[in-house]
Amino acid sequence: MIHTTLSILKEKLNEYFRLKTEADSDLIRFIDSTNNDPITFTNNAVTPFLINISEDRKFRNADQYSGVIQNGIRTQINPEIRIELLVLFVSKFNDYNQALQFLSYVIKFFQANRIFTPKNSPGLSEENIEKIIVELISLPLEEQNQVWHSLNTSYLPSVLYKIRLLSLIDEQSIAFAGSSINNIGINVLEKSR
Repeated sequence: MIHTTLSILKEKLNEYFRLKTEADSDLIRFIDSTNNDPITFTNNAVTPFLINISEDRKFRNADQYSGVIQNGIRTQINPEIRIELLVLFVSKFNDYNQALQFLSYVIKFFQANRIFTPKNSPGLSEENIEKIIVELISLPLEEQNQVWHSLNTSYLPSVLYKIRLLSLIDEQSIAFAGSSINNIGINVLEKSR
């Protein structure tokens, strides 16, 4: 689900950059994971970099378990999880003005496109993600310093976004939970005879 979300945002931003700059290559690129100690961001590109994953508890279902009826049997499963991703978009170009320009494009894009659904981003339906909501985060200078210090690299023009994923539920787990309950019910009936 996380890889799908970041890949969709990467594709959408690349489409937007092509419209704005008439570039023929992708300008949004993930980091090369072979060079990650210390992290080196791709030159002449904007790099989305996941810096944190947390649970969004604001809208969590008060009931610890939610009931699902499968094959006529009520099954208790854990409710869906809603997560938040903190993604840092780092703009690294040889020309500093160009780095700032592409960072501005990222901000403009997400200002105009805050919500992604399976309707405007078909890849979300494959992961059962109902919605992605993107929100700009402003960190105080001290916290920014901590982020860059933990990355063990020099500061680069960047912007931080909170990306909320709504309604994540694993359908295979539900099916598995339902089948194990059916098996338990059969075994209990056979032993009572």
